[in-house]
Amino acid sequence: MRVARSYAPDEVRIEHAEDPEPGPEEVVCDVLACGVCASDVLDWYVARKLPTVLGHELAGIVHAVGLGADGVQIGSRVAIHHHAPCGECRRCRRGHETLCERFRATNLHPGGFAERLRVPAELVGELLELPDDMDAVAATFVEPLACVLRAEDRARLQPGDSLLVVGAGVNGLLAIASAHARSVEAVWVREPNPDRMARAQAFGAERHGNELVDVAIVCTPKPDAIADAAAALAPGGTLCLYAPPAPEAPPAFDGTSLFMRELTITASYSAGPNDMRRALELISSGQIDPLPLVTHRLALEETAAALALQRGGGALKVVVVP
Repeated sequence: MRVARSYAPDEVRIEHAEDPEPGPEEVVCDVLACGVCASDVLDWYVARKLPTVLGHELAGIVHAVGLGADGVQIGSRVAIHHHAPCGECRRCRRGHETLCERFRATNLHPGGFAERLRVPAELVGELLELPDDMDAVAATFVEPLACVLRAEDRARLQPGDSLLVVGAGVNGLLAIASAHARSVEAVWVREPNPDRMARAQAFGAERHGNELVDVAIVCTPKPDAIADAAAALAPGGTLCLYAPPAPEAPPAFDGTSLFMRELTITASYSAGPNDMRRALELISSGQIDPLPLVTHRLALEETAAALALQRGGGALKVVVVP
């Protein structure tokens, strides 16, 4: 099979690799489509993994099933998650399942920018089967939407709240759409790019001025944007970091202001199994339609161009279709 292996941020090679075989409680899937995530082009974050096959926003079709992989049928079209928590450890019990040691130990092999991959069966279980009429490219949004849903949960976003979304890339737009799905009263947005601002407004957000908000979700790692979002919170508000700031550029907070206004600062990393199932339901039911966010569909051999487009801001969402 072919894989697109990254050796550096701007170096991707199309290579041949052996077809994976499923072990016990594993399945092998043919990749139908894989979205390019912002984390795939966050160079400092990716550098520690290189060389590697990137890609984790996946839809596939089950090709082979290992012994004990119950509930998974060959030929099933599925959304594919990339990690699975144990559900029993202290971190899982406290609601931090994405920090579970087992969560980080389970993974895709080799990665989504490939023709085929091997995964633990629980990452493609029957609850993640796609409806027959669901577009495989739409299914690549299950994972990013699941991440957004978890972030909104961690920020304790409630019906009737007001929300500020900072950054109207794909995740920001999904946050706007999912906020409306949970009956948030007002959704504001900050975005310097005029085209993305227009998209955010089309999704039902209003340009933010000086309004105080209950919750701010920051979908950019820029320290100034994070600090500005904190300043926009009403007393008792919550700030959620959705994108990781670079180690050399931490955000600066006014500690006195945080204390006097009793602000909560939280972060949200990845998504759990229940988040994936909720996201699939929102997309399959038509409550959220992500396909208008796709600006480019490229072949596997064009993975380098796909990553470059996403990194350079020349695309809103790029999907690789092997």
